[in-house]
Amino acid sequence: MSVLGKVGRVAGVLAMAGAVGLLIGWMASRQGDIAPIVVPPSANSPVVALPPAPPATEPDSNFALATPPPHLPVDPAPAPQYSTDWEQKLDDILLAEEDPNTKADQILALIPNAPPDAQVELSQHLVNMVQDDHYAGAAQLLTNAVTPAAVSTVLMNDLLNRANTLKLPMLLDVAQNDDHPLKDQAREMLELLLQEDDGTNWDQWSTSIGTWLQNNPQ
Repeated sequence: MSVLGKVGRVAGVLAMAGAVGLLIGWMASRQGDIAPIVVPPSANSPVVALPPAPPATEPDSNFALATPPPHLPVDPAPAPQYSTDWEQKLDDILLAEEDPNTKADQILALIPNAPPDAQVELSQHLVNMVQDDHYAGAAQLLTNAVTPAAVSTVLMNDLLNRANTLKLPMLLDVAQNDDHPLKDQAREMLELLLQEDDGTNWDQWSTSIGTWLQNNPQ
């Protein structure tokens, strides 16, 4: 082979090597621009199953029972039922052929069930009928702390016209009852009648009344 032919082959090899080097350099410079290849899952790949969601929990029945119920409205106390025929009954009593003390007992029985205004009117008829020797029922009404003050006032005013043997002990019974609405008035009447002031010493008041009655016989 001639020298010229050898030189041509060498040049061809060198040119090919240079081309390969350029190709490798170009590919190296493009690596940062190449996007990763995503391989799609194979049809035979296993499927990962998610665990089932836990069932919804029901409210604790014990907690529901422990919750206090709402406060229910309280019904107001029923209105008292008063007798509506007290006037007719009073007329029948007043017109009847009975003695005054019997009529007083019948009127006394009407007072608790009568309307408030009627109780005052009935008590006025009561004091007109009842006698000193039959005063136990009226005395119980007067000394009772729950008797309306208006009714007690009618009885108290009438008591001042009664015999001292009835009046003074009754005033003492009212005065020493702390719950009675007329206790102060009864004590003032005792001071006025006996001209003494024993304060709240009820035993001393009883002694003073006894002494006064002995010195003022009727």
